[in-house]
Amino acid sequence: MTEGKVVQIISAVVDISFPSGEIPSIYNKIIIERDGQEDLVLEAQQHLGEKLVRCVAMDSTDGLVRGAIAKDTGEPISMPVGECTLGRLINMWGKPIDEQGEIKAEKYYPIHRPAPTIEELETKSEMFETGLKVIDLLEPYSK
Repeated sequence: MTEGKVVQIISAVVDISFPSGEIPSIYNKIIIERDGQEDLVLEAQQHLGEKLVRCVAMDSTDGLVRGAIAKDTGEPISMPVGECTLGRLINMWGKPIDEQGEIKAEKYYPIHRPAPTIEELETKSEMFETGLKVIDLLEPYSK
């Protein structure tokens, strides 16, 4: 894991300086450990030169200071997929927030993926099940 330091914080936008030649790829997950709080998850969005990376925070940046250590995980933000996620509440970086324990998924998909090929698409009309009773019953969406 490559380590960098926070250089600038503007609301949810955080600029991080990494060693030259070791900057994270676009869409990589970057973690900043905070004392007494949950780790802050960021996503690399733009390279600003040889050392700087502009990131978007997935949570509040309150209390974050310049010089904080940021660690590049080397992988994108991923979400669990499959039957184990049905009926569960998951935050935007894949952690359960419904106090029902860990999600034991076999597959994790990155949040930025290529669109399905035209061969994988179907032309028939069917209902898109969100899993939310209010939406599925009162305001159903078509697939």
